[in-house]
Amino acid sequence: MNQSQQDSLSPCVLDRVEVKYDELPDLRDELIIKERTYRQQYANMYYVRLMQLRQTVFEIARARWENSMDDGDKPYHVDKILDVKPGRRGFVITSPRDKYCSEEDVINIEDESGRIRLVGDIIKEWVWVTGLVVAILGRDNSVGAFEVMDVCLPGLPPQLPSKLMETDDSGPRYVALLSGMNLDKDSSPSLKSQMLIDYLTGELGTITDQTFSSKVSRLIIAGNVLKEGQIIEDTNRTRKSGNSSGYDNEPIQEFDNILETLCSTLSVDLMPGNSDPANFTLPQQPIQKNLFPKASKYPTFSNVTNPYWGDVDGTVFLGTSGQTIDDIYKYVHGHNRLEIAEKTLYWRHIAPTAPDTLWCYPFIELDPFVLTRLPHVYFIGNQKEYATSLIEGPDGRKTRVILLPSFAETGTIVLVNLSTLECQPMSFSSDFQIFDHMPTR
Repeated sequence: MNQSQQDSLSPCVLDRVEVKYDELPDLRDELIIKERTYRQQYANMYYVRLMQLRQTVFEIARARWENSMDDGDKPYHVDKILDVKPGRRGFVITSPRDKYCSEEDVINIEDESGRIRLVGDIIKEWVWVTGLVVAILGRDNSVGAFEVMDVCLPGLPPQLPSKLMETDDSGPRYVALLSGMNLDKDSSPSLKSQMLIDYLTGELGTITDQTFSSKVSRLIIAGNVLKEGQIIEDTNRTRKSGNSSGYDNEPIQEFDNILETLCSTLSVDLMPGNSDPANFTLPQQPIQKNLFPKASKYPTFSNVTNPYWGDVDGTVFLGTSGQTIDDIYKYVHGHNRLEIAEKTLYWRHIAPTAPDTLWCYPFIELDPFVLTRLPHVYFIGNQKEYATSLIEGPDGRKTRVILLPSFAETGTIVLVNLSTLECQPMSFSSDFQIFDHMPTR
């Protein structure tokens, strides 16, 4: 063995890179349900959503259409659908209520005053799902429908300045993204999972590998740590009423062991997912810490909501565990999941189909799924495959969009460079190999 080989295998002590972290309480607190009550109607969510986005869409639509008509017929703003005048061009700001999934479907727009049907070839060029707030230019035709000439979306929200492209002497810093571990009672931790743990804790690979892993400042787990269906019948106690089922302790205890190891060297944010022991409706509240007694001893462990907001050293992250995109995907044709995720940024709403087909809490005063701030990184967990894109808007706005695959199925995690937003997937295989893919710019 030569000297270089000895150096590459000899033990060394590495310090993990340190970064500043901000929980963004102004955004995260909107997702925390402090007092639950279900006496209110869900219809109010559409109203508050319309109120939150109406002025934004109005200003964009007026700038776009006010002086753009070649025939001199200047469109007027219609405050209510009831005020649409036959034969006269105008635009309304409303919420499409019907899903679009076949050529036979009918698209309607609706506000607090009424509903009217949309017609015209142009509507086939757009993706429609229930709950969008848009401005529509057109006129009432002879059969009482609204003939669409153009559509205006809210567009990308404002974005705070970031530290992108700024580096220091410590070199690049990364955040690791992971989803879909899918642990169950019938299987011990997979070799892929053990390799992941060893890699993130700096116990796997050469000095080069360990040095690189020390640059990972945080791990965000985007839900589905338990495999779906980990509910067992509770036969040990008798109940007078209610469901006597509960979650099996074995996979939870095993995940607590995994978290304990990770949190000993790394900050970890745990989001709930569709198959985890948390409330089913969005926003999912943090999984109870008492389920993880070992990991909870570490200040590096945070149980967070789904959706998730966080600021890591000036780079703002927004993520979901996948339910939002999964639901939209059911009602559109000809669009892949990455394109759908991109569109939610331009819609300024990450869950437009809630509460119609996606269960959510009936908020009264605001809609927490409305985007008031554009994140730098937007990730969607538990998707069929890895995919990414970079959205670039005006004024230098940039957002890295990432679809995270199931780790149980692919063995893949994603590393995001906080300075450049470059995205680097890493795959762990059962034959002791690590596949370090090229970064995506």
